[in-house]
Amino acid sequence: MLSMRFRFLAENANGEVVRGEIDADGKSSALQNLEHHGLSVQLLQSCESGCKKESGKFFATLFRRSGIRQSWKYDFFEQLSMLLMSGLPMERCLSALIAGTRGEKIALGTICQLKEKISSGMSLSEGMMCTHVFSETEVKTVRAAEEIGRPGVALSELAEFGKKVSAIEKKIKSSLAYPAIVLTVAGFALVLLMTVVVPKFEAVFVSQHPDGKRLPVLTQFVIDLCNFLSHHFIAIFMFFVLSVVVFRICLRRKEFRRRIVGFCCRLPVFGTLVTDVSLNGFFRTAGMLMSFGVPLQDAMKLSVAVVSVARSRRAFEKILEKITHGEGLSDSFASNKLLAATDLGLIFAGEQSGNLAQSFVKIGEIYNEKIENRLAFLTTLIEPVIILLLAVVVGTVVVAMFLPMISLMENILP
Repeated sequence: MLSMRFRFLAENANGEVVRGEIDADGKSSALQNLEHHGLSVQLLQSCESGCKKESGKFFATLFRRSGIRQSWKYDFFEQLSMLLMSGLPMERCLSALIAGTRGEKIALGTICQLKEKISSGMSLSEGMMCTHVFSETEVKTVRAAEEIGRPGVALSELAEFGKKVSAIEKKIKSSLAYPAIVLTVAGFALVLLMTVVVPKFEAVFVSQHPDGKRLPVLTQFVIDLCNFLSHHFIAIFMFFVLSVVVFRICLRRKEFRRRIVGFCCRLPVFGTLVTDVSLNGFFRTAGMLMSFGVPLQDAMKLSVAVVSVARSRRAFEKILEKITHGEGLSDSFASNKLLAATDLGLIFAGEQSGNLAQSFVKIGEIYNEKIENRLAFLTTLIEPVIILLLAVVVGTVVVAMFLPMISLMENILP
């Protein structure tokens, strides 16, 4: 019998989500192999039936990372939370959401799949695990809330948390949008200046100095650069477009994104901002998970996975390792040099009072305020830097063009 490949979604003995592929003679054989390795299978699907050709959607998917919008997911959490807290059963809530979903094929398919799984006897968290849309942190939060009978509250917290994260991302993007637009417009104007205006000055200079040896060094350099841009403009433009496309493709890889984040961490102002964003995500996620009864170690383990900055992630992994070995919570966090004295004080207060989840959420709010202040400072700082950069570039071109004209005027005047 020919071997077939199956894609599976399962849980190991520690409750961790495991995704992967396995080769087997059939579906039952694959299920037995996975169970033999101690995995509780939630979803098993043939790769041949699940894989479709995406070549026709290359340009449609080039500028987005996933098939579903994050904002829809947070709206879905909020709407489902409102329906659940009104007393409606889960299946009826999902039916109402299906009836109200318009134009979102993937979103509609996700809700239908959730309803199908729940109708077959699964819980909401188990159904979310099978959809490949929701993160492990979201699944664990809903599962913990289901155990204490508060899934609606958990969904509301997830919606609020996700919208705050999205708001931070939008603020960062809006702060970078202005300099990006200014630099783009200035770049086009500079290219026009160097490919159209400067060559006309060159004709005048060459007519006055046929040998070209009497031109100033700066003028000759600018003219040579303009000639190079004029003769290779199409090749340079194509190289720029290809670089953007390759960058967008590479950006879909997790390891490449981590390297980009690591590079940003080394920059003077951006580094502190990126670190604050990672700390905000860690403490908010850990606080939310712990508020629904997730144990400290499990909550920290899931929160570490949210951190994209390698330095911050390694620091929290060391803290988790110390806590696992029995070291005190305050002492473990005190070894993290990224945290301020205020953060350590709140952690100590939460440990002593037994309300560590609230302390973590409070620390996340503090870092949220720091992020907003740094974004305001960054926006204020970028504008004069751009003006200074443009003044240097344009001023260099203008000075280079005026140097030969000054010598010409000296020869004309008595």
